Amino acid sequence: MLAGALTLAGAIAAQAAESGIRPGVLPDRWLLGGPNCVELPEFQIHEYNPDLYILRQSGCSNDEKPFLYLLFGQNKALLLDTGAGKTSVARTVKTVIDHWLERNKKASIPLVVGHLHGHDDHTGGDPQFASAPDTTLIAPKADAVKAFFGFKVWPKEIVQYDLGGRVLDIIPIPGHDDNSIAIYDRQTGLLLTGDTLYPGRIYVNDTLAEFAASIERLVDFTKDKPVTHILGTHVENSRTPYKEYAIHTVYQPDEHVLELGRAHLLELQDAVKRMNGTLKPVSLRDFSVCGKYPTCER
Repeated sequence: MLAGALTLAGAIAAQAAESGIRPGVLPDRWLLGGPNCVELPEFQIHEYNPDLYILRQSGCSNDEKPFLYLLFGQNKALLLDTGAGKTSVARTVKTVIDHWLERNKKASIPLVVGHLHGHDDHTGGDPQFASAPDTTLIAPKADAVKAFFGFKVWPKEIVQYDLGGRVLDIIPIPGHDDNSIAIYDRQTGLLLTGDTLYPGRIYVNDTLAEFAASIERLVDFTKDKPVTHILGTHVENSRTPYKEYAIHTVYQPDEHVLELGRAHLLELQDAVKRMNGTLKPVSLRDFSVCGKYPTCER
C-alpha cells in the first residue's frame, strides 16, 4: 500500500507545481537541545517563505521541543501554539512580525493566537498574549475554538478562515485532544496536523473511534488537493527507521526531519483500520501509535 501511496504523493506533488502553490524551504536539520545549551537560542526562527515562519523551541528550554507556526495574510497574522513552559515567546514572535512589517512597508497587523490543540506543551506562552495590543487569543478549549471559527456541526464540518488573500481550511480532528484541529493552507499546500500526525509517538487520548474518524476526515479532505508537506508539532523519531528517542530527551542529534507526506497519512489510516476497533500499539517506519500520554495505556 505504501508504494502506491508514494506514487500518489508524487502525482500530487506534480499537481502542486502546476496549481500555483507557493513554494517554501525546510531545513535538513534543526538546531538541537544541546550538547552545549549556552550557545543555543530559546527559539530557532525559520523562514519557510516570506509569509510563513516556523519557530522551533530548543530542548534546552523545554524537552518537548515543540514547533510553532506563524502565517501572514494581507489583513492579519495567525500564530499557532505558544510553546512549552515559561519562555520569551511573545518577544520572539514580535521580532518576526516587526521584520515582516518592515519588509512589507506596513505599520501594524492584527495577530490572532490559536492552537492546533490545547495541551500545556503548546499553550505555555498564552498569558503573554492575553492582554497584548491588537491581539486576539483563542482559548485552548473546544467551545472557544468552535465559537471563534464559526463551527456549527463539530467535528464533521470543515470551515474556512481568511487572513486576507490567504484562505485556511480548519478541520476538526479530535482524538489526541478533544479540541484538536488541522489546518490546510491553500497558499502553500501545507497541512498542519499538530500532535495527530508527526514523526514520533502519536498518543490517542480520546476514543479510538474519534481518532479513526478524524484520520478518515483528513484522508477524504486531501484526496483531491495538493499536499506539499504534512507538518506536526514535535519530532521524536530518529532518522533510523523504527527508532524513537525516549520521552523527555533533550538532545536528539540524529532526529527525523519534521516533514511527512500524504503517504504517511494513508499509512496511519491503514494502521488504525487494522486495529479493528481496539487500540493496539503499533510501530511504523517514521512514527508510532499508542494509547494515552505518557504511558500509552489504552
